[in-house]
Amino acid sequence: MHTWFILKLLRIAFAVLWAGSLAAQTLSITDMPQGPLGLHARVLYEHESALGIDAVLAPQLQQQFQPGERAVLNGGIGARPAWVHLQVNNGQAQALVMRLAVGTTWLDHLDVFLVQEQRVLASWKTGDEVAGAPGLQAGIGFEFDMPFPPGSSDIYLRAESVDPLVLPIALRIPAQADQDRAWVHYSYGLLYGFLIALIAYNGMLFIGLKDRSYLYYAGYLIAMIGMNMAYTGHGLAWLWPGQVALQRYAILGLMVAFGSSGLLFAGRLLALKEHAPGVQRALSRFSVAVIAAFALCVVLGSHRGAVVVAFAFAAAFTVLMLVLGVLTVRQQRASGRYFLWAVSFGTLGAMSTLLAVLCTIGFSTMTFRGAEIGVSLEAALLALALAAQMRQHQRASVRAEHLANHDPLTGLYNRRAFLERLYPVWATAKRGNRPLSLILLDLDHFKRINDVHGHDVGDLTLQQSAQLLFKSCRAGDLLARWGGEEFVLLLPEADLEQARAFAERLRLQFEETSVAAGATALTVTASFGVAQLGAHAHPQELIKDADVALYEAKHAGRNRVCVAPPQPTDAAGAPAQSSLASSINTL
Repeated sequence: MHTWFILKLLRIAFAVLWAGSLAAQTLSITDMPQGPLGLHARVLYEHESALGIDAVLAPQLQQQFQPGERAVLNGGIGARPAWVHLQVNNGQAQALVMRLAVGTTWLDHLDVFLVQEQRVLASWKTGDEVAGAPGLQAGIGFEFDMPFPPGSSDIYLRAESVDPLVLPIALRIPAQADQDRAWVHYSYGLLYGFLIALIAYNGMLFIGLKDRSYLYYAGYLIAMIGMNMAYTGHGLAWLWPGQVALQRYAILGLMVAFGSSGLLFAGRLLALKEHAPGVQRALSRFSVAVIAAFALCVVLGSHRGAVVVAFAFAAAFTVLMLVLGVLTVRQQRASGRYFLWAVSFGTLGAMSTLLAVLCTIGFSTMTFRGAEIGVSLEAALLALALAAQMRQHQRASVRAEHLANHDPLTGLYNRRAFLERLYPVWATAKRGNRPLSLILLDLDHFKRINDVHGHDVGDLTLQQSAQLLFKSCRAGDLLARWGGEEFVLLLPEADLEQARAFAERLRLQFEETSVAAGATALTVTASFGVAQLGAHAHPQELIKDADVALYEAKHAGRNRVCVAPPQPTDAAGAPAQSSLASSINTL
């Protein structure tokens, strides 16, 4: 008898505890918990047909509600429609208004009911599949001002979505909700302002430099903003309000556009077409296949298929960007380091948001907005990657210009660069009637040096001769390797006597300089021809006079300085031209 009584008491106690576990935790309006209220709620998932509020209030269905297991209720992709129950107590003598914030903005359908004593006091119907989406707050979810009468009341929510079913729920006083809303709006304003500034900057760089890297990066940033505005509700609230059909695929389509534009930009920035053409072709085909698959889902009206394609592509995109960054760093390209760091931050942020939405990790403001934090860091670092690429191009351009204008062996100007710089100095001297002289010099018996001691010694001789001349010239003088073993010097503000004296000093310095040819110290001499600007009509005439003087110096025994006399003109007033001057005219 006693055993039977004890067992009966245990069954009653267990029933009471079980019923208590199924009951929603009563929330006090005056002591409302901070943050999402999922752990204070009860949840019921529909199995077959849709349920109405009257059916949900029936005792048999009330027993089927289960306690919430997470602060943010999350059903993932393709979850069944969910009912959520919260119990709220207003201990005041008058009605109090609280603001209910629910969801993510991509919920297809959201029904909200305020119930007291089994009677519906107020109800709202919204969602991005509902025209006008009542209560939509971009960046937050859906908000409703709920008047709670004194006593205990119940909130019932029914949420349905083909996209991931994520249900953060918060209940706050309107003043606090307004402050939180302002913070959210300011943060998105800062994010969009930063990205728009980068878009404008890269657009201007593309217009000025015609480098498509900047155009592709601007397109990537535009897709980034578009995707963010779509899944945060800014697009539905500002850009396409009331466009239900567009909203159905806007988030997913912009996810695909974001990934495709990102791969296009990465291929251009990392020069995959030049360095890894096979990888570039594979990425292009992959992007085209994804776009085609998504377009097919849209044409067939398969919302669920579009969700699968978009989220699978988003996951693949993050992995591919990391792989491209690693490959580029291994190829030791400067832009690759910035790119890898950028996509690492972007990937961490994107994976945080993606996993939070797919209920793999906890959903919070930080995890959900991780993509935005990652995007900001990624955008800044990718801008640095483009800057590094620009510096590389500038250095390459400087090197190319240097090679085009300088002799690779001696580092002096070559003949073409000398002639380009000769004409302005010539014109200035002509206009101002200022002295201007030119020296041509030739290393004596240079062929013999090459034949006897080898071309290495010949190259060393040319290099040391160039250094001697460079150190001896004034700041305004123009020095170049004229060709072979010949050098040319243009001396502004130097008359014939000053130029001759300078040439003589150079001749003596050559005599005193030796070049190491194995164990032998090789002495090198040079012959000089000097000419001064006079009645010359063209620079080639001055060069011809110095060339004639050099010819005389070599035929007079070499290692000497010869000065050209003033050049006479012919009957027509035009100077005769030597074969050397004629060759100059063809340059």
